[in-house]
Amino acid sequence: MSGPVYAVDRIEGRLAVLEGPDGRLEVELARLPDGIREGDCLRSVDGVWCPDPEETARRRSRSARRTAALFSRRKTGREKNTP
Repeated sequence: MSGPVYAVDRIEGRLAVLEGPDGRLEVELARLPDGIREGDCLRSVDGVWCPDPEETARRRSRSARRTAALFSRRKTGREKNTP
């Protein structure tokens, strides 16, 4: 699959706000695949929005690792400051 990747930032009523390399786009939900949700990645192929499950999984995994690392550092930091 080619073309730039856009991520669903949020859904507002009948619109989805997509974030991509060219900035922010507002797209009617009716033009997107059924079941799309925040955080899903899409590509526009010949004017049709197609899900990119591999990119979605990659980004969600990276986000989970970063979150785990953040909470791990916070916990470690608190333990060091405990008398």
